[in-house]
Amino acid sequence: MTGSTTITQATRAADDQAVLTIGGRPQPGAAGTYPVHNPARPSEIVGHAPAADAAQLDAAVAAARRAAPGWRALGVAERVAAVSAAAATAAERLTAGDGPRLYTREHGKVLGEATFEISTGPSLAALIGSMAEAAVAPEQVDPASTYPRLHREPFGVAALVLPFNWPLALTMTKLASALSAGNTAVVKVPPTCPLAALRLAGALAAALPPGVVNVVSGPGSELARALVTHPGIDLISLTGGVATGRAVMAAAAARLTPVLLELGGNDAAIIAPDIAVTDELVDRLVTATYTTGGQVCMAIKRLYAPAARVGELADAVVARCEREVVGDGLAEDTTLGPLHTATGRNRVAELVVDAQASGASVRTAGRIRSADEDAGGYFVLPTVVTGLAPDSRLAAEEQFGPVLPIFGYESIDDAVTAANATEFGLTASVWTGDDALADRVTGQLVAGTVSVNCHGLAAQDPRLPFGGCGQSGLGRELGVDGIRAFTQPRAFVRHPVPG
Repeated sequence: MTGSTTITQATRAADDQAVLTIGGRPQPGAAGTYPVHNPARPSEIVGHAPAADAAQLDAAVAAARRAAPGWRALGVAERVAAVSAAAATAAERLTAGDGPRLYTREHGKVLGEATFEISTGPSLAALIGSMAEAAVAPEQVDPASTYPRLHREPFGVAALVLPFNWPLALTMTKLASALSAGNTAVVKVPPTCPLAALRLAGALAAALPPGVVNVVSGPGSELARALVTHPGIDLISLTGGVATGRAVMAAAAARLTPVLLELGGNDAAIIAPDIAVTDELVDRLVTATYTTGGQVCMAIKRLYAPAARVGELADAVVARCEREVVGDGLAEDTTLGPLHTATGRNRVAELVVDAQASGASVRTAGRIRSADEDAGGYFVLPTVVTGLAPDSRLAAEEQFGPVLPIFGYESIDDAVTAANATEFGLTASVWTGDDALADRVTGQLVAGTVSVNCHGLAAQDPRLPFGGCGQSGLGRELGVDGIRAFTQPRAFVRHPVPG
């Protein structure tokens, strides 16, 4: 943090709407408030978030448990209709006010992306809702007989723990799936950018029966730890980093609480020999790599190209990134905001220094806005790294920042082997015009989502399940499987009366 702390009129306005929602009632944090800072200008306080105490967390879980029987008793169609209407109302309210600007100020992402993320909520809720009835419908094992049959029933109260990078879209994704399946929920918003998420989830809660959705916030990890170990929680859904996922899984083990974990990725993209380095290719690669400053779990983290063309591809990516303007996300000329935290910025810098020390070539592109150069923001220029050893930290770890290592390969089989040489398994892609090669490579890549000629957000289809293997997590979100993840099967069997 640099300079003195500043509190503006916008800060006071944000404070007025920063409340918890428990049992249908907005309320302040019983443990006080804590400041939320602007990553583009860390000395600026965006607002003060409410800090829930232990009694409020208990009240939130209790409210969800009271609401659970009535919500579960509704038909799937009725639940879906209520959630879809609530999602549309919540997104409209957040967009109509200063929600997008508030979100940009507390997060750092550019205003256009913030606005887009808010706008995705109603469509996500509607799409998930359209699949809900089929996802939870009872199944007859034998078409000729009523028994045996399988029912999918809600767990009860779901704890939904949101990440900082796309918390508003994930609020809608998690709630639409959990609620459509018949659960009630306690939502824990991210501590470092809670304000817009509090408004969105609070508006959703207000449009549904009291207690169906409850929203809490607090600094650090203490509140999240209390939530995931709470005896009134029946299921935990977390999107976050690997270390956090391990901690949550360990905490849940004491009560054997089921967990859904969408964690990190070290996602590989393979450029096949038949693909030319065109402007369109480079634009797609840059978007898939640097969106949200690379702070996207499904972003390209490693790029593989024929060894003889690594230089050409690296030059083209650097040239394209020269157009990037890094700075305050509210500025019209900014195309790339700061990283969200000083910790994230420092870790990216550490990985780049380690790469340079190992002899890799590191090139940066673009510029920081002159108006933001002395603001102390967590800015990182788009970076391209070549000549990196396969066992380096940048190759093995998820950077979660705007740094792209490009590796050369001699054969496509070598590229597949290198792509799979990771403990993660979230997404991967191959870029080729050869359908037979695409089929072969996609069948060999080990990841939850494998795409052809696209990657990242462009490759995500909400009709399909999303999640990974290995250190990338457990379970799935989105699609029919994402709804079923919030249910548990019950088997019903019947024999004739004994004679």
